[in-house]
Amino acid sequence: MKMNKLDLMTCLLSRDQHSFKRFYQDYEAFMFRTGYRVTGCRTATEQLILMIVRNIWNQPSVISKSSDRYVSVILQKLMVSHQ
Repeated sequence: MKMNKLDLMTCLLSRDQHSFKRFYQDYEAFMFRTGYRVTGCRTATEQLILMIVRNIWNQPSVISKSSDRYVSVILQKLMVSHQ
């Protein structure tokens, strides 16, 4: 089962790298598909994912401030807005 918003926030606030890796593994394929639709380029997609993941780790408020309930929706919006 994929990590939900509450689980992700708990992971981020506790700086749990193991759980954050699980989050990445859960959503890696989703982020790649979404990013590739946005960029049309594999390299740009990989760079976009790296930027989003770093942003989430360094600024957990990106997740907590979102009114969206689902992590996938939050990720999709972040990827589109950072392009």
